[in-house]
Amino acid sequence: MKIASLFQPHFRLIYLFIWGLVVGGLEDIPRLITLNITVMLVFVVMLFIEKKRLFYYVKRWIHLLVFLALMWATLSWHLVDAGVALNPQGIQLAQILSLRTNLLLFSVWLFLWNMNETLLIQALGKLPLPEKLIQLAVLTVRYIALFGELRQKMDRAMRARGYQPKLNVRTLYVTAQSVALLLIHALLKAEMAQIALKCRSFQPGERKNKNAHRE
Repeated sequence: MKIASLFQPHFRLIYLFIWGLVVGGLEDIPRLITLNITVMLVFVVMLFIEKKRLFYYVKRWIHLLVFLALMWATLSWHLVDAGVALNPQGIQLAQILSLRTNLLLFSVWLFLWNMNETLLIQALGKLPLPEKLIQLAVLTVRYIALFGELRQKMDRAMRARGYQPKLNVRTLYVTAQSVALLLIHALLKAEMAQIALKCRSFQPGERKNKNAHRE
């Protein structure tokens, strides 16, 4: 058995799941910091070796940092009789959750390295999972990519019409409209997927009935 076969896409998904369970059980802050530094360094080295764009990942990392900042703003204080005070337990919890989340993000990027949507769907099909769950995952991966492309087209169309996002009521109104359009498209895609499955004679209990008939 070759070593390369141990890093096939479906095996990497299994490794990622197990690693996620391990990270979820870690509470030692120095160990989490060490793992974060190690994984981030390995990821940066991989980026330079493969000559990939760093900005693509930095942009998504900034989104995570904004989420973590909001989490810190929520957990680092609490109300007492005298007013507002720092919450030491909340700060410690925020540290652990921040380190775990950051570690998992870079771990996902490493374990799913050079894995596009097609490879991910094929890897999910090789896992010992229920058929319904695999079909749900396939539809999710497929339509998330479609919604991402649709959002980019909407963004380009709005900017072509002179739209510039700012911190005002107009921006909130336009953002709410774009989210509503995405939800409408999601509903239409879900209905089309359901119709397509029915046209292919898909029945949720089909496998179970076949097995019962064989018995």
